[in-house]
Amino acid sequence: MTRWRGSVLTYDNTKTVKGEELGYGSFIFMGSPAKESGYNACASSSAGCREVCIYYAGMGVFPNVQKARIRKTVMYFTKRREFLELVNKDIRSAIRWSKKNHLTPCFRLDGTTDLGIARYFVNEYSDIQFYDYTKVIPRLKKSSKFANWHTTYSLSEDTTSEQMNILLTSPSNIAVPFRNVPEPGRRVLGRRIASGDETDLRFLDGRNKIITLKVKGRGRKSANEFIVNNASELETRFTAAAC
Repeated sequence: MTRWRGSVLTYDNTKTVKGEELGYGSFIFMGSPAKESGYNACASSSAGCREVCIYYAGMGVFPNVQKARIRKTVMYFTKRREFLELVNKDIRSAIRWSKKNHLTPCFRLDGTTDLGIARYFVNEYSDIQFYDYTKVIPRLKKSSKFANWHTTYSLSEDTTSEQMNILLTSPSNIAVPFRNVPEPGRRVLGRRIASGDETDLRFLDGRNKIITLKVKGRGRKSANEFIVNNASELETRFTAAAC
């Protein structure tokens, strides 16, 4: 199979390629997070999230890769029309490539950013699946209006009990980074645990789930509170919200 290459989006991500086993081709925008580019691409990020961001894992450790991601992110802020045209061109190309290779295309347009880029495309490509993680709670409600845009809330140390109460009374899934990952199937905060590491296809998780993520990159050696030790710690932290 000839691997796909785009102008802005990428395909050969270790995790997203796992989706091929389920018949999906996942295409992702890897930009620069927070203020790495000089522009704030993650308005609701926390200090802990910024410290252990997956931006610094895998290929992200290489300076040339970081420079390319910064360049693309700057383009989003300074030449947005051109940037979106390139994304649109990549989407069309990825759809053709997926069809040729008997895969169902899907798109994660905020791989290492939290900009809500999918909003520009969900109407035009209403039969194509888009998915994201986000820390922007209002975006969960916005995306829920589109059958083809699935968003998973990304927990941080700044998530309050009030916010958790909002989340637990909604169908939105909640992704949690763990040091000691709970077994899938058990219940935490009244929700069933599902693994987020087997594939990147969050839209297949269903609803009302806690999605577990094993810490990677810088997170392996970090002691910051963004990373939850285990299921018991998560329960203790948000028990009041779950009641």
